[in-house]
Amino acid sequence: MIEPESIGFLIAETARLQRAEFEKRIASAGFELTPGEARALLVIGNRSGCRQNEIADKMGVEPMTMSGYIDKLEGLGLVERIPDPTDRRARNVVMKPKAEPMLTEIRMLARVLLSDMVSEMTEDERETLHNALKTIKLALVGMSAGREAE
Repeated sequence: MIEPESIGFLIAETARLQRAEFEKRIASAGFELTPGEARALLVIGNRSGCRQNEIADKMGVEPMTMSGYIDKLEGLGLVERIPDPTDRRARNVVMKPKAEPMLTEIRMLARVLLSDMVSEMTEDERETLHNALKTIKLALVGMSAGREAE
């Protein structure tokens, strides 16, 4: 049984609560997007030009779910699917200029949420937490890479 105060439980529960709060803030912001679509737009904004399946992997969603998100974003004129120059069967997703103002607002909401999340911490505590999470992430990436190599 996982203890509710264990590091793994606290990380998972914190991520769940952060996502729920982000969804509430996106919903109350009046965008024409669901929270999932807003998250997809954030990822596309950071990785414009990559394949749809790479975006789905980055978000941890199924490719069909991502397809629905991109369909909606494309319908709103925020993104576009273009042929991949290295693989004619694949399509890359790129941001359109119309998305920039909305993406700027979504990024601002995310920054404010992150600031609110750590507002009770000192600068030293924030830096220690940041470094600890980077170390944990690197360990997990290493574990994953080790399994893939086997």
